[in-house]
Amino acid sequence: MTEGLQFVKFALLQQENDPLEYCVCTLPIPSNIGIPLFPCELPNNFRLFQSNETFSQIGMKIMDIEEEENHKFMRTICCPSFRPLSITSRDFYNNIPIQAERKFAIPFIQKNEMKVKYEGEYAGKIVQEQCCTFMKGMFHQLFIYDSNEYLIYEITANINQKGLICFLPFQSCKSIIYSIIDKRPAEEQLINENYTNGQIEHLFYGWSNEFCSKADQYGIKFPDSASEKDKALLIMCSIFIDYLWFENF
Repeated sequence: MTEGLQFVKFALLQQENDPLEYCVCTLPIPSNIGIPLFPCELPNNFRLFQSNETFSQIGMKIMDIEEEENHKFMRTICCPSFRPLSITSRDFYNNIPIQAERKFAIPFIQKNEMKVKYEGEYAGKIVQEQCCTFMKGMFHQLFIYDSNEYLIYEITANINQKGLICFLPFQSCKSIIYSIIDKRPAEEQLINENYTNGQIEHLFYGWSNEFCSKADQYGIKFPDSASEKDKALLIMCSIFIDYLWFENF
C-alpha cells in the first residue's frame, strides 16, 4: 500500500461486493428515498486504489474503508439514503487516516451532512442542501466546507448526461460525472497555466454488480489545489454520493 494521499492524483474507489446481498436483486428504479431490503442490507466496505486518468488500471491500494456495525438496527429499518453512518479507514500500517460520521436527518427538514476527520483532526463536512436540484437542471449537488466552515468545493452533476439516460433500465450503463468546482479565491487555489479542476465519476461496474447487487465504483480526479485534507473530504464525498443515491437500489 502507499503512504498517505499527498502524491495521489487519480484514485479508484471500489465497493466490495457482499454475496449475501445477491438474495434480493435490486430493482433498477432510481429513487432518493429507497426501500429497506431486509435482510440483505449489510455494512459496506470500500477499497481505495491509485489509478490512471481513465480509471482503467488499478494501482497500489491506499486504504480500506469500513462502515462500522453500531447502527445495525437503523440499517435494517431505515431507507439507505437516510440512515446514520460511522465510517473508518485503515492503511497498511493499521493507522486510521480518515473517519466520518453522518447522523440521521429528518427528510425535508434537516440538512443531510457528513462530518470528516483526517489524522484525528476535524477536516470539514459535506452537505446536501434541502432543495430540488432538478429545477436547477442538475441531477445532484453537494457542498464541501473546511474546518473553519468556509465553502471550498461545490460538487455538481448535470442532468443531461448519457449515464442518466440509461439510468432507469440498466442502472447506469454509462458513467455519471460529478464536477468538482473550487470555490476558494483564485489566489488560494495555486492556479497555474496547467491547472485542472477535478471530478468524481460513477463508473460502470459490470453487469452482475449493476443488476444483482448495490456495489458501485467511483473514479476520483483530485483538483490540482487539493491538500491531503481536501482529498480526504472528496473521498468521503464519493461515499456520501453512494449512500444518497446509488445505495437505494
